Amino acid sequence: MYDLMNDRKRGALAQSVKGFLLMLSYIYGALVKCNHFFYKVKLLKSYKSPIAVASVGNITLGGTGKTPFVAMLSRRMAQNGKKVGVLIRGYGEDEWEMLKDGLGEYGIKVFVGRDRVRFAKEALRSGFDCLILDDGFQHLRLKRDLDIVLIDSTNPFGNGRLFPRGILREKTEGLKRADIIVLTKADKGKDNMSKIESEIEKIASGKLVIKAVHSPKKLFDIRTEREEPLSFLNGRRICLVCAICDTSYFRYTAEKTGARIEAEFVFPDHYPYRTSDLNRIFEDCAEKNINTIVTTEKDAVKLKKFMPKTGSPGAEKEPEKPCDILALNIVIEVVQKEEALNAEIRRLHMLYSGQNS
Repeated sequence: MYDLMNDRKRGALAQSVKGFLLMLSYIYGALVKCNHFFYKVKLLKSYKSPIAVASVGNITLGGTGKTPFVAMLSRRMAQNGKKVGVLIRGYGEDEWEMLKDGLGEYGIKVFVGRDRVRFAKEALRSGFDCLILDDGFQHLRLKRDLDIVLIDSTNPFGNGRLFPRGILREKTEGLKRADIIVLTKADKGKDNMSKIESEIEKIASGKLVIKAVHSPKKLFDIRTEREEPLSFLNGRRICLVCAICDTSYFRYTAEKTGARIEAEFVFPDHYPYRTSDLNRIFEDCAEKNINTIVTTEKDAVKLKKFMPKTGSPGAEKEPEKPCDILALNIVIEVVQKEEALNAEIRRLHMLYSGQNS
């Protein structure tokens, strides 16, 4: 389906399906337009929280790096002494569990549920200073003080068509609502930068545009939680396993460690792994004499249930012939105009104290 929306599928059957998807995209576009209009004329009400709200979202389907960006932004705010909450709808257990695991040590609470206005009110009662709305650009029911939109610089707007014929969640003119536009994967997408920035200037002139990359930081064993440095993979023969939207960029990031990728298993985004899947992976690794599997932190959330700690009850049976399974910890790093981002964070801090921004 994703390949169809990106015009990677060819042939008569693909063309006929694309025609049907195009008709659906017109209906979808009309619904999106109506939704925006109803909020604009206040037929639908938006809730303004008494505490600061920042939104991190995108205008395309998946793969831009929202979850690691939310983690980076919330950590920065928490390290400045603020009580931060993250509001996430929770389409996939892997994403919110990953946030909980990575942010708990900073005192950041993750609120999971569809009714994010209700959780915003709950956060207010609990004394939070700031809320970060994960995947919130199209969520107009909760007003925000800062709108950050992420764009994948390797595939910024797909084929330019709305879902389900393309990957756009709304027309690109929606970028006018953004306060900050972040071009992610700026390392791999460097050749596209001039074209993307020119397109953004045409659509939303004067917007703050910053650049960011996904940087590998460390590894951890999903069975024992033992940490390993990135140098552990240098020259090592590995198998990549992932179920994410942009698998090519994960491979690109893993290659930065110096690993030799000898096998690769790719599953659909949010795929629910089964014991048979892991047995198949282990068998292939055994045949190729590979003893190290590398996966994403998002996938590690789902794979951990197959790798129980000794004596833990109720977990699924671990597949036979296990290899070491290491999760690659990846963080978002801002590589251009970081101070401008920090200035916007300081503006939110001023809102905490009731000062004028």
